[in-house]
Parts: sequence; C-alpha cells; structure tokens
Amino acid sequence: MLLRSFKLPPSLLLLIVFLAFFGWQLSQGTRHENTPVGSQIIPQSAGEKKAPRIALMTFVTEQRSYLHLSLKNKDHYARRHGYDLILDYESHTDRAVIFWKFNMAERLIKTGKYDWIWWLDFDTLITNTDIKVTDIIEEELRNVTNPEEIDYLFTHDCNGFNAGSFLVRGHERSLKFLHDSWDIHDKAREEGGSMSEQDSTVKLLKDDEASAARVHVVPQYKLNAFPQEIACFDDHRQVWEHGTFVLHFAGAWAHVKGEDPTGQLMNKYEHEIKWGNWEEFY
Repeated sequence: MLLRSFKLPPSLLLLIVFLAFFGWQLSQGTRHENTPVGSQIIPQSAGEKKAPRIALMTFVTEQRSYLHLSLKNKDHYARRHGYDLILDYESHTDRAVIFWKFNMAERLIKTGKYDWIWWLDFDTLITNTDIKVTDIIEEELRNVTNPEEIDYLFTHDCNGFNAGSFLVRGHERSLKFLHDSWDIHDKAREEGGSMSEQDSTVKLLKDDEASAARVHVVPQYKLNAFPQEIACFDDHRQVWEHGTFVLHFAGAWAHVKGEDPTGQLMNKYEHEIKWGNWEEFY
C-alpha cells in the first residue's frame, strides 16, 4: 500500500530516464561506421582529374645473368607508383620473338583497363624511380597541337626508331597501328624477305601519313637513354647521367667486350639507381 501511494515528480522521472540513456550511450564506446583505423575520408572534388591507369609490360624468354635485377627494378618501380607490371615468360607467335611485344600490347588494350601501356625491353634499368612516366606523357603531349590524337610515344637513337621503350595509348584505335605493322612484316616474309618489329614500324611511318600523325617522338634521354659505352644517340646527343629516368643497354654485345656485355653493364650501373624508400609502398 505504501509503494502504491508513492509517486515520483515528473521532473525527477525525466532526469532519471535521461541519465539512464546517457549512461547506455557511454557504455557503447566510440562508433566509427566501419572506417579503418587511421583512415581519412577525403571527398574528391567534381573537377579533380583521375590519375592515368598505367601498365608496364616486358617479357623474358630465357635465363639471363641479370634476371633478378631487371625484374626487381621494374617491380619496385610499378609498386612505388601504383602501376601494373605485366610480365610474359613465353612467346607464342609465328613471327620473330621480338614481335611478341605487339601481341602483349594488343592484349592489354583489349582489356580496356589502361590509359597508357609502357613497353620496356628487359635489358633496361629504371635508374630514377622518383620520376613518374605519367609526368613525361603529360609534358610531351603539351607540345603537340592535338594531344588526344596521339596514340604512340616513340624515341629515336642514331639509327632512327628504337623500340626498346615506347608508350601506347590504351585505346582500341591503337590496334590498327599494330596490325598494319604486322601486315608489313607478313608481306615481306611472303616475298622472301624478313623484317624486325622496328623495320616494319619504320616502313609504316614512312608509307602511311595517317599512322605517322598519331606518333610523337620523345627525346631519347627522357625515355630511353643510352650509356656512354653505347654511343648511339638521337639528335639531342645526350648521354645517360645520374638522375636520368631510364637506362637501356641496347646492342651491348656490339660495344662492350666480354662474355656477358649486358650483364656487365647492368652490374656496373646498378649502384646508380635511385630506388626511393621501399617502406612507403611494400
């Protein structure tokens, strides 16, 4: 009877309810709505430009003395800048093995995953991993009248076009160039001749103005530099020096004595590589 007659004032009852709810909230701890610890959500502005999607591709079809160094170098670079590294270890073409680079480019273009595809010969080192290949692309395309019409970025050496380091736009429009180069090679073979991928490309550029108009030539030292031991430079005549982006040991066998000319040069210049801090991306 005593409990039944006892009544709490409304204001006190409201305070008790509030305190109970407040205590329950404190017991739940801080809520993060599934946001990982240490992460920060940064909204992308409507006009912000997305970084180009890049694939770095190469192949090696036999054992070489510099296998680990070349692979490590390219993998390190791709990891550092968030690019995809595409490696093939077999060639499945009835043309010369070196034509397989065109097959790889075609395959990657057809995926639609990449804005640019960078071919790099296996006898190369990226000696300055600070440099982004996307910065070179943007810088060079600023020098042309219609940058969106350029599908290939090539370099020259003392003999003309050098296919050791070049860029292909990841657009199906680029496929015509590859197929036309194949056709030139195949026709030459039917007539009893032979052509490398460089020879067929040079002939295509000479015979087809429309194809040539889609090519921009980059200074050799920016994308495909040669060392002093291989003095075969383009018109800029600029030899590789410390801090240069890429070092290519093209035709080392013709310039350096020894049983393993390319391996010797690889070992010599390994200590010149600017690797960057691996802890930031491994």
